[in-house]
Amino acid sequence: MPGHLGARQDQREPALIRWLVALLAALVGACIGAGVMAMGLGLLFTAIGGSFEGSAAMGGVAVGLPLGSVLGFGLGGWLLLRSWKPAPRSTP
Repeated sequence: MPGHLGARQDQREPALIRWLVALLAALVGACIGAGVMAMGLGLLFTAIGGSFEGSAAMGGVAVGLPLGSVLGFGLGGWLLLRSWKPAPRSTP
């Protein structure tokens, strides 16, 4: 049985799990961001424009959902990748 020769090729490459977890965090961030931004803009547009048949709130939701999902997706992935520190390498 050969002695320890160091890390294998697949162990030297960056782990794929980091990017999969970042994608999951980005999707969760998109869902949360869309909901928060839609509610916030719905309330803001209603306060500014009045509540005639809910048109201002519908406009706020129509703008807030895509805007919040894009911002939440980017922010969720960025925060996770920024805070994820790789394990320190030990020298033999």
